[in-house]
Amino acid sequence: MPVDIEERSMVSCGRARKEVTQGWTPIVDGELANLRMGVLNLAAGGDYSLATGESEYAIVLVEGELSAKLADGTDAVLGPRSNPFEELPHALSVSRDETVTFRASLDSFLAIGSAPAEVKKANTVITPADVQSDIRGADNWSREVRKVCWSDNTEGNLLLAGETVVQSGNWATIPPHRHQYDRPGEEVPYEEIYFFRFSRSEGYGLIRQFDDEMDQAFTLKTNDAAYMDSGYHPVVCSPGSMMYQLTLMAGPHRISKASLHPDYEYLLDEKAMENQYRP
Repeated sequence: MPVDIEERSMVSCGRARKEVTQGWTPIVDGELANLRMGVLNLAAGGDYSLATGESEYAIVLVEGELSAKLADGTDAVLGPRSNPFEELPHALSVSRDETVTFRASLDSFLAIGSAPAEVKKANTVITPADVQSDIRGADNWSREVRKVCWSDNTEGNLLLAGETVVQSGNWATIPPHRHQYDRPGEEVPYEEIYFFRFSRSEGYGLIRQFDDEMDQAFTLKTNDAAYMDSGYHPVVCSPGSMMYQLTLMAGPHRISKASLHPDYEYLLDEKAMENQYRP
């Protein structure tokens, strides 16, 4: 059963940094009430089977090429994708009570999120043609946002997945936004994980997580994840590198709707822009 994140007993925000090896590596695994993520690293010719159990999964090919066979008979090829900075993703939305078997034709790296699923839904293969991409923000807080496993192209209970690509030195999730409370027309509650890769080995980012009771910051390197169920959480990329951010979300409304920190609404006012987090 999903946990009501508005009724949780304590706030959970932080950064996860794990050593990634061949095969499956859990990255965020128990820090949040409902949302989990890990990565699957397969060498060419390698295979791996994933049983979804009572959870639904968003499976995003970060780079490489592999086949995916589902127990329901779905047979798909994900990729090729040489890098996530310039190419749109291939992905799978897989419901509960399924088994997915992967076999890599090239060295392949998958980022995988999961959340509890009360009801079995349709499985969906997402190709680059199914991904909506647009530019958000302005100046040094502009970035490319991609809706991958979204409410308009997949079915699900709680889970959504998207990507953000940030250019050298730019900010993302600006103005700072929050999705903590169920406030009709303003925001909906959902947990969130950001998983990061950088186009250069020297690349890094920073994230600030804050509200009236919390103010903390973390460095971000390739394969780090930031997780949060409350507060505001802007991110910035270091100069000289591009930043890739996989965004995973789990909430009862299965939409992205967030309110802005009032101190930073002037950023939109100066550009005559609307709140980009309120569809």
